[in-house]
Amino acid sequence: MAPSRRERGAALVETALVLPILMALLLGVTTMGSAYFQKISLVDAVREGARYGASLEDDAASGGLATWRLNVKNRVVELSGGQLTAADVCVDLVTPSGSNVVCGVGDPSGAASDPTVLAPTRLVKVSVAKTIDIQFFFFSITPTLSTEVAARYERDTI
Repeated sequence: MAPSRRERGAALVETALVLPILMALLLGVTTMGSAYFQKISLVDAVREGARYGASLEDDAASGGLATWRLNVKNRVVELSGGQLTAADVCVDLVTPSGSNVVCGVGDPSGAASDPTVLAPTRLVKVSVAKTIDIQFFFFSITPTLSTEVAARYERDTI
């Protein structure tokens, strides 16, 4: 049965009403998926950088603590896949006191008295803060993605 004359443009009007909503949903899923991927990449880079720093020697023969910091920072930047610069990364090697918040990373509970060596072992603290721009049709938001890790420095127990 052929559509009546009054119903001929109904499909076009319905498409015109529904299409912007579907496009907004698709764009939102894509944009938020990209932001989530960036967050996961940053978390992985910081975690792997802390692991790297936990096993990297910081003795005077290899350049001392300054060279250690630079090597760990460069490793995090390298692992981020181009998302980070050295200015976005904070790295330090500290002796925990229970209230130490270097790089915005607090001391884990119990870190000030490690039972395996009967003394506080040093901690590798790595943090990252990166502002991203999320575009959505006629507006944009700029959230800051941040992550931090405190890892036990393994060279103290060797």
